[in-house]
Amino acid sequence: GTPVELGCEAEGRPPPLLSWFRGVTVLREEPVSTGLRLILPRVEPDHAGTYSCVAENRHGRHNRSLQLHVA
Repeated sequence: GTPVELGCEAEGRPPPLLSWFRGVTVLREEPVSTGLRLILPRVEPDHAGTYSCVAENRHGRHNRSLQLHVA
């Protein structure tokens, strides 16, 4: 029931589109030049799973994933 904040940062020219995914579902997406936060205000057991941040521009795509465990 407590909040969790996930952060993702990327730099590029042109600035990348940053996206947060849970599985194949897009949770948040913005063209930013610094970072993109994903805030889960009240974490429940069904929020557990794999979250991925993807940074993409015309030069390429890079991603990082994390596993969220809820006790």
